[in-house]
Formats: sequence, structure tokens, C-alpha cells
Amino acid sequence: MRRSLLEVIFMSEKRKNLLFLLRSGPRRMEEILEVMNVSRHALLPQIKILSENGLVVKKKNICRLTKIGEVVVEDMVPLVGTLKVLENNYDYWTEHELNLIPLHLLRRIRELGFCRVIDPDLNNMFEINKDLVEQALRSNFVMAATAFLHPSYPSVFLDFIKNNINVSVIMTENAIEKLKADYGHELKLFLDSGYGKIYVYPDHMQLASLFIAEMFIMISLFDKKGKYDHKDLVFCNDNAVSWGQELFEYYLSMSNPITKM
Repeated sequence: MRRSLLEVIFMSEKRKNLLFLLRSGPRRMEEILEVMNVSRHALLPQIKILSENGLVVKKKNICRLTKIGEVVVEDMVPLVGTLKVLENNYDYWTEHELNLIPLHLLRRIRELGFCRVIDPDLNNMFEINKDLVEQALRSNFVMAATAFLHPSYPSVFLDFIKNNINVSVIMTENAIEKLKADYGHELKLFLDSGYGKIYVYPDHMQLASLFIAEMFIMISLFDKKGKYDHKDLVFCNDNAVSWGQELFEYYLSMSNPITKM
């Protein structure tokens, strides 16, 4: 019985990896074996299956994708990218609320790439990761959105503006009221600096926090019960930063600036 194309492509890691390798163009067998780190004996049966299903052509010592193969692989790229992002921290994505992310960005979640999870212990639960702060201090800009007032934000944001870094922050009304009450002096310094901007988000913000600098994006989501578990996802690549900036702009479009105390 003929195999389905889904089975042909995804039921073998070797077949899937070969298709991705050939996406960049024809390859000699010796090069394929070296890059994939497999033996000729192990790979030839997989090439035969791909050939029988019209995805790959092998002539003499060279393999290439067929036209159908090219079409299939181009559609595989976004799917596999999405699966990699989700599988990397599957429990986190399934246990936390995703409605806060607009659909057009959720469909491009693959752009986030590989991430690491920051899960602080009790002693560091209310501090921003020091390594990320150091990275942000070397950035030209910082963007943040938060549903609550993180106790480290006032002092950290003042450090940023002292280094002539443009800082834009979106906060909920409740968070801003607390900021005015507890950190009024710091807020005035921030707004008067010329580098700091604060925006009020008029609705309930389902996003726990978003922190973006030139080198990374850090995002925290509420869980399905609306609780914040202090776990942060950090992504360090250009595509993720661009994706994060779009998410920030989405919330900014619904926010209003605060220009003075």
C-alpha cells in the first residue's frame, strides 16, 4: 500500500533532514553523508522512498528535489519551525493564556526560535535577571509592557535613561497609580529625562509582562487561571526581537501617553 506523503516526510528524521538539506540546492552524496553524519547504507533506503514518492531525484552521485519536492519543503519550513518553538517548552505554551497574542503574530510564533526559561528561586523572584539588564544597558532602546508594577522596574528604568537609552513602557491604570503613589520622584525623573515615555493601557492587560531590547525579548504569560508564576521566556535572535516589537506596537496602539505627573 502506498504511503501517505505525511508518513513519508515526518515518520523518518533522516528523510525530513534530507529534504531540508536539499532545499538549498542539489548535493553530492559524499557531502550529504558528511553533513547528516549518516552512512550510505542507512541513507540509501530513505532516498529510495523519497524518490518513489516523487520528492527527490538521484542521478549518479547527485540528489536534488523535484518541483513537487520544492513546493512541499517550502510549506514544511514554517510548520516545522512552529512545532520546534512549541515543543521546546510545550507545557508552558499549553498551560498559559495565548489570547493576549493577536492571531497574525500567533501564526508566526515560529519566528521566536529557540528560547530558555528563567524560573527564579525565592531569593530572586522579585528581581529582573541581571544578565538581561546588562544586555539591555548596551541597547539603544528598551520597550516594556506590564500588567503589574515589578518592584525592580523604577530603579532599572532610571539606570537605562541615565545611559541615554530610549525607554517606552506600557502599564495598566492600576500599575501606574501604584507607580505614582510609591515611586513619584522616580517617575518624575523618568518623564523629565527626555528618554522615558510611559503609556497607560485602558483595559485589562492579559499579558503579564513583555521586555524588549536590541538583543532579546523576554515575555511572561498568565496561566489559564489568570495567575502569574514568575516564569519568563527569553528569545535571543533578530526575528524574535522584531516579533516582540510588533506585539509591543499592538498594545501601544490601544494605549495613551502620560506626559506629566
